[in-house]
Amino acid sequence: MNWLWISGWAVPPSWLTAQAQAAWPEARHVGVAPSAAAHALTAEKFDALGGYSLGALWLLHQAKDIPSKIPVLLLAPILAFAAERNRGGRVALAQLQLQRRRLRNQPAAALADFFQRAGLAELIDSPETKAWNSTRLAALDEELSWLEEWTAAPPPEHWRGVAGLDDSLLDATLLKKLWPALRLVPNTGHSPGPLFKRGERLFINCDEPCYPEF
Repeated sequence: MNWLWISGWAVPPSWLTAQAQAAWPEARHVGVAPSAAAHALTAEKFDALGGYSLGALWLLHQAKDIPSKIPVLLLAPILAFAAERNRGGRVALAQLQLQRRRLRNQPAAALADFFQRAGLAELIDSPETKAWNSTRLAALDEELSWLEEWTAAPPPEHWRGVAGLDDSLLDATLLKKLWPALRLVPNTGHSPGPLFKRGERLFINCDEPCYPEF
């Protein structure tokens, strides 16, 4: 089975796919940043799609263009990130705008602050996090604009999603009201590791493209 994983904001795709590989060791996993997702989908055929955090919002935003036969798993899904939209996001729009300004002036500090808030402190000192150039900064800035602006509807019926009840960035209980099929995981935050452990039980392990288990 050939998976494409779309990572969260500033989250190294290789780090995310390593956790996917642990959940489904028999499958092939490819990871991309949200800003590279459109190209990845046109460049190669995938049997299943996964999105984490902003990656989940990206998939939801493109839902009408994703064939219904492709299984999709969303981890820590976002329907709208700004708290003012009342769709599960906990971060105020003003805070998002501040983060964009900080990213342009102090990128390392902006990422460190985000990783701390998201429960991803292990990423602060990763080589991929510290690798900076103008192209990457522009991509991260664009992705923050998506978090500011985008709103998505709950997904098609066959999509599956998992969220942590202790997520500091998302109100999982409100998300569950908007998307009743969403599975909630107690004692779990925004980090994808525990969500993968729950998510792997939603899918049948098989060599051919297959739908999630109910």
